Parts: sequence; C-alpha cells; structure tokens
Amino acid sequence: MKKLLLASTALVATAGVASAQDLGVALTGQAEMGIFDNGNDDSQFFTDLDVTFTMTGESDNGISFGATIDLDEATDQPDFENPAVQGGENMFVSYGGATLTMGDTDGAYDAVMPEMALAAGSLNDDETGHAGFDDQDGHLILGTDSGLSLDGAGDGQIARFDYAFNAFTFSLSAEQLANGADVPGIGDTAYGLGVAYAGDFSGVAIEAGLGYQTIEDAVDTYGLAVTAGLSNGLSFGATYSQSDIDDDFIALGDDTVTHYGLGIGYEMNAFEVGVNYGVYENDGDELSGYGIAALYDFGGGLSMRAGYGNSEFDGVFGGGDVDTYSIGLRMSF
Repeated sequence: MKKLLLASTALVATAGVASAQDLGVALTGQAEMGIFDNGNDDSQFFTDLDVTFTMTGESDNGISFGATIDLDEATDQPDFENPAVQGGENMFVSYGGATLTMGDTDGAYDAVMPEMALAAGSLNDDETGHAGFDDQDGHLILGTDSGLSLDGAGDGQIARFDYAFNAFTFSLSAEQLANGADVPGIGDTAYGLGVAYAGDFSGVAIEAGLGYQTIEDAVDTYGLAVTAGLSNGLSFGATYSQSDIDDDFIALGDDTVTHYGLGIGYEMNAFEVGVNYGVYENDGDELSGYGIAALYDFGGGLSMRAGYGNSEFDGVFGGGDVDTYSIGLRMSF
C-alpha cells in the first residue's frame, strides 16, 4: 500500500513538472559561498542564494509574452506586491521586431551600451563595484562624498520599447522618479534613447552602442561604447560618456563630468579573466578605479570565481582609496 501511494505521488509530481514545462515555466537558481572584504579590511564569510522563475507563452496570432521574477530581489522589497513599485519582476510582450518590457529592466541607455567587464563576474561583483566603473545605467554616480547620486532615484519601474531591425536595435525608455509625481528641482521622469549594433566582421564580433538619457532640470548624459571579441578568446573595449549637470542641482568645479573606460578579457578552455579601468573627471578632480575578475569552470554548473576592485577618490569626490575582494564557488542550477 505504501509503495502504491509513493508511486501515485511520484506520478502526480511528474505530471506537475510536465504541465509547468508545457506552459513555459522554468525555475533556475544559483548558490554562492566563499569569503569577501567589502572595503573595511575585515574578511567575512560569503553565502548567497538566488532563485528565478521565468514564464513564457504565445498567443494564437503570434504575440510572444512572458514574465520573470527574481526572488532574491523580491525579498529586498517589503512592498514588492505594490504594482507601483517593482520588486524584482519584469514582463514583456513581443511581436515581430517590436518588444515592450516593463518592471525591473534596463533603461534604453543601459540596454544599448556594452559594459567593460569582459569576463564572468565574481561573487561580490568587485570588478564592477569600484568607483571608476560605469554600469551604463544612465544615472550619474559620483560617489557619496560628492553629494550627487541619482542611481536608483526612481521607483524602479522602467518601461522600455525596443525595435530590432537586422543588426540594429533601437530603444526608448522612461522611468518615473517618484511614482509619477514631480520631484522639486529635478522633474518627474528619466527618459532614455539609444541604438545598438551587433555584427561579425571576419571572425571579429563587434558590439556597439550610442545612448542618451536625461533627467529634466538635473542632468543630460551622452555615451558611446564599443567591444570586440576575437576568435582566439581575446576581447577588448572602450567607453566614453559626458554628463552635463544643471547649475542649480549641485555645485561642482565644472558643470560637465566625463567618463572614460577600458576593458580587456581573455578566455581559454575553462579559464576566463578580465580587467577593466575607468575614471570620472570634473575640473581636474577624479573618481577612478580598476577591477579584476577570474573564473575557472569545473563544468556541470560549478565554477571557482575571484574578484578584486580598487577605488580612488580625489578632490570634490572625497579622498583616499578603497580595496575589495571576493573568492569562492558558484553553483548554477
């Protein structure tokens, strides 16, 4: 009797999995463990677990649609069920070359601009967490000492429209800064615009992006980024951006902040390594840093990862430098 009960339970469970797959529901995740230093010169244990649900479907007339929720990010939002605030979820509808995405997604500027981290990431993202790295989110980040930090200034809800045509993708986005309300001295919406190109030239994979983002009465940012990947495993790239800041928004030595970034990566068999450098400049003052990431893939979803980041603050951006690192294992499921 117990054997029959167990067999019946197994059949029900198997049927449930099959039904989920038929409906386009996928469950993925990753677990990480190791040690890290967040810049306070104290090594700590590092453990993290991330679970993601992905759901996809297609209508009778060929409209593709889907949604994704990252449970790790959702638990960080106490009111993630509030439809006015994203809690780690995004959804899309797509037909032909047109796609509309809303929720926890990249703005147009971020979506079209390739980043200079040209190797798989470390446990604590040290190679992209340094002060000189531009994560291309279009929100100018000048460090806590500068008094200007627009990153995450909105409610997290982004709406982006993409249209893909041959090797080009055109993007337009909007993010409300305060649930649609006006923020005094800044505005109510961050708008983004960009175009991306991806192609192959004689074995060289080229990715390029040209982007623009504006926050009314605060800052206008223009950016260009290009990466190239060679067939021998070597990759390299460069990025440049300029942000024009409103005089009434913040007092800096100059109204213009420029950013330069370089990246290089190399992949051979199971080994991968990447180095990047970036610097923000304003009237002779600098906010700079570099990062290193290395990975060894054991196969089957298990990899060893290490990362290091160095940040230097100068002039209006503060003073001193900060070092971070992490090393450990990532398990992907």
